[in-house]
Amino acid sequence: MDLRHLRYFVAVAEERHFGRAAERLHMAQPPLSQQIRQLEAELGVELLHRTTRRVDLTEAGRAYLERARAILAEVDEAGQHARRVAAGSVGHLAIGCVGSATYSLLPALSRRLTEELPGVDFSFRGEMLAPDQVEALRTGAIDVALLRPTAADLSLAVHTLRRDRLVVAVPVGTGSPGASGCASRTSPAPT
Repeated sequence: MDLRHLRYFVAVAEERHFGRAAERLHMAQPPLSQQIRQLEAELGVELLHRTTRRVDLTEAGRAYLERARAILAEVDEAGQHARRVAAGSVGHLAIGCVGSATYSLLPALSRRLTEELPGVDFSFRGEMLAPDQVEALRTGAIDVALLRPTAADLSLAVHTLRRDRLVVAVPVGTGSPGASGCASRTSPAPT
């Protein structure tokens, strides 16, 4: 059986008229009538009771119409699902992250991803060291890594999301430079 036969049958059953159904399907009436007869022959049942003015569904036709609509809806949904998967809006994404991102970056990122990609399931692996994340990316255990890059790895595409300031604090009176109060030194570190 061909899905085309189901579409033809549904059009005729809904229009209750071969001419209108043929117009709806953008085809001539004789081939449509022929296709419906082939469907009935294949099934071994009469689906439509034809008169000169209208077409009525038989009991078998009513039952078949219900199932045909469900099948066509499933086929259409399968196509839409495949397009969403191809577009990346459905699926699963595993994200690894360094400890500091777990508390600062991850909550906001999680909310945004959930809002923008509701069809994607996310899993997060926190507290991963950068070398472990790189290895997990290579093996496919994670899809994305939020890390502080170590040496440049040409096999990975790296995009800076933000830069953090690192602060060093030492106790007062340790004799270290700038020991009045709390000493600090900042330098940008990519995240």
